[in-house]
Amino acid sequence: MAGIRRKHLKHINGKSLIGRITPVDRVEANKKQERKEGYTVVNGKLVSTSDVGVLLRQATSKVEARKFVQSKKKNKLEKTGPKNGMKFKREESSSRYLQSKRDRGNIKNHSRKPENTLVISTDSDVSNKVLLFQNLALGVNQESLKTVLQQLSDARISKVRVRDLPSGSATANVWLINPNSQELERVRKLFDGALVDGRTIKVTAVPESSRNLSY
Repeated sequence: MAGIRRKHLKHINGKSLIGRITPVDRVEANKKQERKEGYTVVNGKLVSTSDVGVLLRQATSKVEARKFVQSKKKNKLEKTGPKNGMKFKREESSSRYLQSKRDRGNIKNHSRKPENTLVISTDSDVSNKVLLFQNLALGVNQESLKTVLQQLSDARISKVRVRDLPSGSATANVWLINPNSQELERVRKLFDGALVDGRTIKVTAVPESSRNLSY
């Protein structure tokens, strides 16, 4: 019985998600709630709600399960008969008609506005900037990292590229989808100084052509 239990624990501990990520704004909150710590059940095991690593693995498992269900639904829809295809075409035609009607209304509204409308934007161009994560643990899976970063920040991420360094740490380049300066700075502050596998990571916004980028 003890041997089975050790084997089970070894199997769980052997799983590598992305490590334990604790955003900076949650580190102080966790310190204040230590006396009110609760417990939850994960995979039939009672764990502390402050165990970020376990909760992240649970969240990733749920994401993978949803992807599997969505994939099955997509395959099922592709195998449907002509009737469903006709239904989709009718819905698509209806959607195009409504969109066309809205566009005509927008054109009329724009025609009423003065032609010399002055528009001023103070946002600096950040389209060529990416977020550089430094001091990550070796062996981080970039797809899992992308999933968890999106869940924790609610940011739209285009892609993530991870590179292991000879120094014993890893770096990750994170591209946001159509970011502005405020969004880029919000995500940077959220993870700069966060704890990942006991490491304090550093996050900076750098030009895409920077020498610090890793591919």
